[in-house]
Amino acid sequence: MITQIEIENFKCFKNRVSFPLGKLTLLTGINGRGKSTLLQSLLLMRQSIEHDESTSKILLNGSCVNLNNFDDVRNKDTIKDKPIIFKYYYKSVNLGNGYFEYCFIENDDEMTLYIPQLTFYSEAKFRFEKLIFNTLFDNKIVFRCERQENFLYRKDFNLTIFTNLLNLVPSKFNFTHINEVLETLVSPFESVLNFNFIHYISADRIGPKDFYLKSTLDKFPNVGARGEFTANLLYKKQDDLVDDRLCLGEDAKTLITQTEAWLSKIFGGAKLEIPSSKSSVLELLFNTSASKDRFKPANVGFGFHSVLPIIVSGLIAKEGEILIVENPEIHLHPRAQSELTKFLAKVSSCGVQVLVESHSDHILNGLRIAVLDKIIDSEDLSILYFQNDLESPVVQIPVQSDGGIEEWPDDFFDQTSKDFERLFGI
Repeated sequence: MITQIEIENFKCFKNRVSFPLGKLTLLTGINGRGKSTLLQSLLLMRQSIEHDESTSKILLNGSCVNLNNFDDVRNKDTIKDKPIIFKYYYKSVNLGNGYFEYCFIENDDEMTLYIPQLTFYSEAKFRFEKLIFNTLFDNKIVFRCERQENFLYRKDFNLTIFTNLLNLVPSKFNFTHINEVLETLVSPFESVLNFNFIHYISADRIGPKDFYLKSTLDKFPNVGARGEFTANLLYKKQDDLVDDRLCLGEDAKTLITQTEAWLSKIFGGAKLEIPSSKSSVLELLFNTSASKDRFKPANVGFGFHSVLPIIVSGLIAKEGEILIVENPEIHLHPRAQSELTKFLAKVSSCGVQVLVESHSDHILNGLRIAVLDKIIDSEDLSILYFQNDLESPVVQIPVQSDGGIEEWPDDFFDQTSKDFERLFGI
């Protein structure tokens, strides 16, 4: 799990800023203060790996985000030669606590970032206590280990290896003249940070359609950044089993059945059907009542179609993967927002790391109730408030075990009380 991200010289963040993450993290605050920038530090990695599993370049334009060129992402107040830095702290059963730090510089084509240096550190009780990888410009890495005190293995040696961003650490080793102990180090790295397993649902979700094209599922099945593959994924994986902890009622534990069950819970009644078809197109049919009639998405309201990719992503996400949702509240009634938030809290309790960007107080309060109802522990929830303060751009808001919040920064979901004070003099 990623426990913290640090960003430097990227977009609005000139100086290094730290973002503590939890099993579920809520990003909220003033517009234009870096919420999307934080998410983009993950999405850039995802889309680069998706494009090329073994790469030393970061794509600025891809399946998740389009950020144009280097000058558009480099902080405007720093010199051009200063690198962009992303640092990812992790907590792992096999590796303990540690971090990966990436330095990015402008590439020749200006539309990608090049990685001249990658540093890795782990506190795990291995034979070596520090591992440092320095990428060379020939797309190779020099690997150096430093032993713990009183350990008898040789301290100084070099090893040339190829980068592999898929697992975020070099995985193709040449073990010539290197002790077999290195073999025990490779395997745990592969599961530390899996950027290629990020489910992302953007705020710009597609609207209702009468028909959806069938297509082949990606190697990493997902609904697409705009939810454009939701119908196709549901159709092809409808009989896949869902984690027991996410299942509602006594009905089947299949993806299609549980998707319908969660839609019904969120909207107070719903039916979902994908008629079998031998053609190249699919239909999604909904109903909001107990009748047998089914309607196309455009005839049941935008809320159903907006929330569907979020539910499907949450149900298919596996332990160790990441789910990012922007503005889940779009087109939703307050009650539906609260129920959807509880769903996301349940997903996070199943080992999926969830990041939510939202401006809705119903989403915030839904998380507080999830803590009160013991769906998620308060220690596993991180609420980050992005404010207009260059010295302290991000504040973490503690949540008590009863869902209470004692520290309310200025402008943190206080507009309702301000409006009531104006209206009623209270």
